[in-house]
Amino acid sequence: MRPLRLFAAACAVAALAFALPRTVPAGGLDQAKAGLNALAKGNYAKAITNLTEAIDSNELPEEKAYLFYTARGNARKADGDPLAAIGDYSAALQKNPHYAPAAFNRGNAQFALHHYDKAIADYSLALDIDVANAKALNNRGAAWFKKGNLQSALANYTLAIAINGDDPDIYLNRGKVYEAMGEPEKAREDFLQVKKIDPSAKTPLD
Repeated sequence: MRPLRLFAAACAVAALAFALPRTVPAGGLDQAKAGLNALAKGNYAKAITNLTEAIDSNELPEEKAYLFYTARGNARKADGDPLAAIGDYSAALQKNPHYAPAAFNRGNAQFALHHYDKAIADYSLALDIDVANAKALNNRGAAWFKKGNLQSALANYTLAIAINGDDPDIYLNRGKVYEAMGEPEKAREDFLQVKKIDPSAKTPLD
């Protein structure tokens, strides 16, 4: 996952976490906020330490626990420990089975470990929760591509484009599938669309 996406995820979690009721004891909440701030700034080791202290304090409301497990998972993934991140995302989903970001991010961690079948299962879970999740479709397409299933990759990228036709990465990915399928003209159309959306983007046409 790109750092920008991690930062956006951290901010989203922080926005929810900072809305915690004032009845939460200051110690656990202060550690949680410090951890989320560290995550947003890219200080992943500090984020892991602070969020672990907050979680272990048992001072955070149970109904918000999934947010902090997800945030710590994000920090662990960014810090190069996708296996530990998977544990946190799984804990988050146990707390809240309907939290799509935890399923999506667990899929990303599985992808990083080359566990493509597990990644596909997690992206599918994210899509069961949020059927219009274009990023999950894109990443599931990438996992299918890694497995050599070009038709499934193509189908996922095409669905993702139907949902979000402004993301150049999806066109780039679909273009590469068309290349692999021996359809250079369709690939060229997608690469040209990438340039139309983002003239600075790199494509095989460069």
